[in-house]
Amino acid sequence: MNDQNIYAALELTDHEIRLVVGQFHNQRLTVLKVERVLSSGILGQFIIDQNAVVNSLKKALENASKNIGFPIKSVILALPSASMTRLNQKVSVDVTQRITALDLQKAVRQAIKIPLARDLEIVNVIINKCIVNGVTLRRLPIDESCDSFIADIDLLCANKELVYQYASIIEKAGLEITEISLDGFAIGKEASLFEKSLDHYIVLLKLERQSTALSLFAKGKLMSTEVLEEGSSSLIQAISEKHHLPSDVADRLLHHNVRLGLQKYPKSPIYLWSNEDRNYTLTENDVASLIEPKLDAWLQSIHRAISPILGDTNVEIVLSGESADINGLAETVSRQLGCPCSVYISETLGVRSSALSVCAGLFYVLKDQSNYRLYQSAVEMEQFSVKIKASMGKTSPEDTLGNKFKTMFEKGKN
Repeated sequence: MNDQNIYAALELTDHEIRLVVGQFHNQRLTVLKVERVLSSGILGQFIIDQNAVVNSLKKALENASKNIGFPIKSVILALPSASMTRLNQKVSVDVTQRITALDLQKAVRQAIKIPLARDLEIVNVIINKCIVNGVTLRRLPIDESCDSFIADIDLLCANKELVYQYASIIEKAGLEITEISLDGFAIGKEASLFEKSLDHYIVLLKLERQSTALSLFAKGKLMSTEVLEEGSSSLIQAISEKHHLPSDVADRLLHHNVRLGLQKYPKSPIYLWSNEDRNYTLTENDVASLIEPKLDAWLQSIHRAISPILGDTNVEIVLSGESADINGLAETVSRQLGCPCSVYISETLGVRSSALSVCAGLFYVLKDQSNYRLYQSAVEMEQFSVKIKASMGKTSPEDTLGNKFKTMFEKGKN
């Protein structure tokens, strides 16, 4: 992968557009810009108002492009894991002396020839492992000496209608698609869930406003995904309707002002407002009493969905998505489901939020695929590099944007 190139990762969710622009430097991701723009037009997983989504996407693109100084022309697109189907292929490839990227491409081309149901479209192609000279390797066996190898390949498919709905949005926004990935697979790459699931089950809960996606990782693979049409919107709505508050205020109260799982909630004020010359006060106890019945019903639905897996003694729950940031939710889920639970937050500076895990993961999906595919930058890199060098007074062709930032910080210390 070219460390000079800049890429843009995009997720269209049920209430907002998430766009992250970044660049790899020394194998690490440097985030250049993050945009989160409120959006309507998506119900659950499907787009019901294309114009609304396109307008929000254009706003996010405009903001990000203005910040980096050049228009974004392509994106890595996340697709919902709803109705995911996994197909496995074992492909044998003849090799001339040593395995090259061309041999891996040949394996992929053979695998995707499998007949598909009319309503499916291949989204992710994953080489899980290769058998070379009788030895099973989980890494890509480039430059290994052999006459032939066997590649174990998973094809992750999604609903064709859903794929084309999302692709149509990208086209109407004037963009090209660099790569596509299911959101559950992208989080799995970012959070290393494939490696962690080699010896135990991992259930990823992607918690959003209108839906909850439950993805099962086992034996180093993404096995399946189920989507519940329930999310944090019922909790937000309970606060909003009871106290006649705007939904954005109710959302902030839920995500930033309540600590779930306390034995006794404080009655000290957490929100004050006035309406028609009257003053109102809301306490943490007030909010908790409103949301706990809704939360309990939500968690019971999750429990029913994964109860067959919970019978195993070695199961781990990982939370992601916007609502994973609710204070105390992981502990509450752990008690409800009876197994360890944690919240995944990326360690990359700039995307340290559960809501941005998918976008962060998309960069690593692209990075893995670049072992046997070539990708173009999301911006015109030649013109971009000239502008950056001129602004920083640098002329070395080896400089990346990450180096520029490092230089800036060093200057600031002097």
